[in-house]
Amino acid sequence: MRKRIVIVGAGGFGREVFQLIDKQKYEPVGFVDHRSDDNNLPSPIIGDDSIISQLKDRYKVSHVCIALGNMERRRIVTENALEAGLLLPPVIHPGSVILSQDLIEGGVIIYPNVVVMNECTIGRGVLLNSGVTLGHDVKIGEFSSISPGVHVAGRIEIGKEVLIGIGSSIKENVKIGNRAIVGAGSVVLNDVPDDTTVCGIPAKAI
Repeated sequence: MRKRIVIVGAGGFGREVFQLIDKQKYEPVGFVDHRSDDNNLPSPIIGDDSIISQLKDRYKVSHVCIALGNMERRRIVTENALEAGLLLPPVIHPGSVILSQDLIEGGVIIYPNVVVMNECTIGRGVLLNSGVTLGHDVKIGEFSSISPGVHVAGRIEIGKEVLIGIGSSIKENVKIGNRAIVGAGSVVLNDVPDDTTVCGIPAKAI
């Protein structure tokens, strides 16, 4: 029997995640979103965030996928879902190569053509977009977003709620602090402190 699942977020991210979900394992019930217009959506909007606490009893939903681009909101909604007793499965496209699936936490979303090498730890609610590569022994903190085409070398530690911009590269043994932002196309050669934005080649604080 398929498990009933709801997607939180009905924007472009949510529509993409709907396509990523394994329909043989999960039955999408609908979307949760503040908007009421569900035109062009593959499944209806059943309510806003306030309905999350009712999903288990009212809709017999056991699983939820959080497809929200804002990392802080992703964290808050995830906490609400867990409090409601819902499960957050990792959503992994079959076209990706993952060598350490047992180190991937719930709520992780992995797009096509991602490569994750040995002993990588990926925290709850992390997004790995298309074409991301992670070298060995990489650690990514909760709710971080790694944009398309990012290349992360080995033994790198990325903190919580970090945004790595599209096409960036990060040198081995670098540490990226919590809530840091790496601008698109940057090459990171040195550690980035918490709450710091860097960009450029080589990446520098701005």
